[in-house]
Amino acid sequence: MSGIDIKEFLIFFQVSNHISKIIGLVIENYLLECGIDKLLTITVDNASSNNVTISYLNNIMKYWLTNIWSNEHLHIRCCAHIVNLIVCDGLKEINVSIVKIQNAIRFVGSLASSNGW
Repeated sequence: MSGIDIKEFLIFFQVSNHISKIIGLVIENYLLECGIDKLLTITVDNASSNNVTISYLNNIMKYWLTNIWSNEHLHIRCCAHIVNLIVCDGLKEINVSIVKIQNAIRFVGSLASSNGW
């Protein structure tokens, strides 16, 4: 792969306002400031503001002559975040059962300590 310069970035931004267009502008300005003119993906969580941000970036980047795959894969949702949402929903479903088990354990523990076991 001679002549191909591939870089990975993990970038954190402090954004003053979580309005989608402002987030998009911050990312756009950073890309331009760093001279990054080719972007394959941006990985974000499932917040609705991110959908609009990616749409904004898609719209401005389609005029960049160097975009990759016409930005078809620009928006990648974070798999860890999706799994976390699924697990949290699952835990909500079984929370009643967990509370009942915890109460039963406390009850048995209190019996054991009151009887000197």
